[in-house]
This record gives sequence, C-alpha cells and structure tokens, in this order.
Amino acid sequence: MAWHKIWLVLRREYVYNFRRPAFLFTAFGVPLLSLVAMFAIFSFTADQETNLDDFQRISYVDRAGVLSPAINDGYGYIPVADAGVDPPVRTSSGNNRGEYYNRLEDTAHQQLLDEIIDAYFVIPGNYNETGRVDLYAREDIPIRLLENIESFMRNQIAVQATAEGEVTPSVAERLGDPTDLVVRDLETGNELNEAAIFGRFMLPIIFVVIYFMATNTTAQYLMSSVVEEKENRLMEILATSIRPLELLWGKLFGLGSLALTQIAFWAVAGVLIASFNADAQDFFGGASFQAADIALVLGLFVLSFLLFSSILLGIGASVTAEAESRQVAGMFIFINVLPMVLMVTFITNPNGPVPLFFSFFPLTAGIGLILRLGLTAVPLWQIVLSVGIQLVSVVVVMWVASKAFRLGMLMYGKSLTPRVFLRALREGRTVLTTATSDEPTPQARQKKKRGLFAR
Repeated sequence: MAWHKIWLVLRREYVYNFRRPAFLFTAFGVPLLSLVAMFAIFSFTADQETNLDDFQRISYVDRAGVLSPAINDGYGYIPVADAGVDPPVRTSSGNNRGEYYNRLEDTAHQQLLDEIIDAYFVIPGNYNETGRVDLYAREDIPIRLLENIESFMRNQIAVQATAEGEVTPSVAERLGDPTDLVVRDLETGNELNEAAIFGRFMLPIIFVVIYFMATNTTAQYLMSSVVEEKENRLMEILATSIRPLELLWGKLFGLGSLALTQIAFWAVAGVLIASFNADAQDFFGGASFQAADIALVLGLFVLSFLLFSSILLGIGASVTAEAESRQVAGMFIFINVLPMVLMVTFITNPNGPVPLFFSFFPLTAGIGLILRLGLTAVPLWQIVLSVGIQLVSVVVVMWVASKAFRLGMLMYGKSLTPRVFLRALREGRTVLTTATSDEPTPQARQKKKRGLFAR
C-alpha cells in the first residue's frame, strides 16, 4: 500500500471540502444556529416562568379571614374593596357574609377584565381544612407568581400565629422561609448554582448535536464524492494510477480529519467562552463529564464516523445517481437520530429499556451512550458492551464496504445490487473491470464453450 498516494487523496479531500461554502455552513453555521435557537427557546421559556412584569397589581378576596392587610410582607398584595358595600360585622349571618364576598369576587372579576388589576386570588371559607387557593388571571400564570403567593400565605399565617402566641418567632421564621435549598454534586460535593444545573442538563444535548453534525455531515460528503466521481467517470482515471484500498483509506482519513476539525473548533470555542464568562464556567462545570468521559466520547465519535462513513461509502459505490444515494442514506440517518427524537425518554428514565436499547444498537449506540453519560452513572459493563458491539460492527461494515467499493467503483450507469454483490463474493471476484457492457464474464464464456463442446 502506497502511503504517499493515500496522503495525496487525504489532502485533496480535506482541502477541497473545507473550502466549500456549503460545508462551512453545514459544519459550523448549522450547529451554531441550532445552539442559538436552543438557548433562545430555553431562555424565553425560563423568562416566561419568572417574569412578573405583567403581574404587578395583585388583589385577593379572603373568605376564610386568615389574612391581615396590616402585615407588611413586601409583596404588595391588597384586598379587593367595593365602595358600595359595607363589610359585614362578625355577628352577621352566614348569608350576609356570603353575599358580601360574592360581591367582592364580582368586583375583582370586573377589575380584571377592565385591566385595573393583573390577577386576583380567592381564599375559600374552608381554607384551613383544604389549603386551596383559587387564582385568576388574563394571561398565562408564571411559576414565580405561584411561588410568591404560596410564600405570602406562609408569612401571613406565621406572623399571625406568633402574635397569638401559638408558635415561637424562630419557628414562625422557618414557617415563612422553610428551606434554603443547596444542590450539590454527588461525587464532588460541590455546590451547583442555576447555571451549573442548566449545564448539566444541556451539555449532553450540545455534545450530541455537534457529534451528529460532524459525523453525518462528513459521511454524506464522502458518499457524494464517490457518486460524483462515478458520474463524471473520474473514477476510471483514478483506477489506472491508484489501488481501490488506497483511494478508500485516503477518503476516509481526509474526511475523518475534517470531522475532527469541527470537534476541535467547537472545543476551543467552548474553552474561550468559559475563560471570559463566569456563568459559562459554571455552565460547563455543572456537567458530570470527567476526563475519562471525554476520552470515551472521542472514541465513540471515531467509531461512529467509521461506521457511518463505511455505510454511506458502500451506498455511494453501489448507486448511479446522487439523488438515489441520498434516499437510501436517509433511512440510516433517520435511525441514527432516533435517540434525539425520543430524548424525553432519556431525561425521564436514562436507565430504562428504550435508552438501554439505543445504547447497544450499533447505529444509535454513539448518541445513546453520550446522552446517558451526561444524565446518569452508566455501569462499566454497559459501556464495555456498547463499545464492543460498535467495534465488531465497524469491522464487519468496513469489510463489506471495501468489497462494495471495489466492485462498484467502475460500474458506470449500473447499480451494484445485493444479488450481484453476493454472486461476485461467491465467485471470488473483487473488481469488475467492465462498467457498461452486458457481455458475460470470462468464467461464463468458458462454461458456455464447455457446454458446446460437450454437446
């Protein structure tokens, strides 16, 4: 095997594809746009859940009589008032009190429709037994508002209980603010802030997006390169000066280097962002990836690239047009992306049957295992089994792809069907020397002559 010829093919594939605007956009622009869109969606969702700008005027109707407007709790919630109705005295009948609070609720409802207030909540008369509070608003209610109302109720009850001597001030303080929750990493014991928790959830997804784009983009360019060279008959010229295996390895190494360039670019970008932004440092530090995990991810990337490159290379050598090759390759790419489509199963139960299956199935093992590594502690035996399955799959698929490449590289205008491929393997042929001719092979002609002589 002439390594200098492999180097020439490698350099040509790398430089030619790296200069293509379509590749630059697909390799760097699409992942960047995907990540920006992902962050924008999450940021918008988080802002919607915490933004209280549209809920500044909150009123309430206290049917249970458990709140005191005199308590200054900092929330600014005010009771609904109706100037046309006097509040009932304690000795009033239940009917009078019910009518009064019904009138207050009607007033609050009208004020909400007239945009005088932004929301109001009603404390039912059986609040002490049920703890239920009814909240009304014109727009979607953010989680932060629900938390504030819950805290408001705790503070009110705690202050009144202290005034009545039912609990001590320290207990009342804990009742009003029961927890100061700190999330810590199980392995290191380090405190995780919001950015770190968000990073623990998002980093595996980011890795998978970059991983998928790098492997599939370069593998598809490899397939397109083979189909293009067959269509313009450049392959016939190359066959006179370079062996099929040398051409095969040159293309694999060249586009593999291109994929590693993408990974290196995004890794350097992540380091630079983290070095200038404290929140970014917390974001990246929140992930449970260790040095061994990073090495494993790179190993999975290499195995996945070799597997899909071999599959798409075999497809490219077997078909006659690029449109046909993309149709066939689309099935394999769809299978590869299934873990991302069913990502919710990884998030809710990373050790469930579906994530386990995707971790062991060769076409999805790379993405499936990376997702699980970021979400849970994967047992060593599962990692070893997954990597072993991928290694065996890569060896088998590369052997089949090399045979298909040898057989199909000169078949201009004809597809390499499974029947022709299997027949060629049985007869021990590794190269088809005729591309468009339908003449019988030398073996067939010899058999025909023997038949004539025998007769």
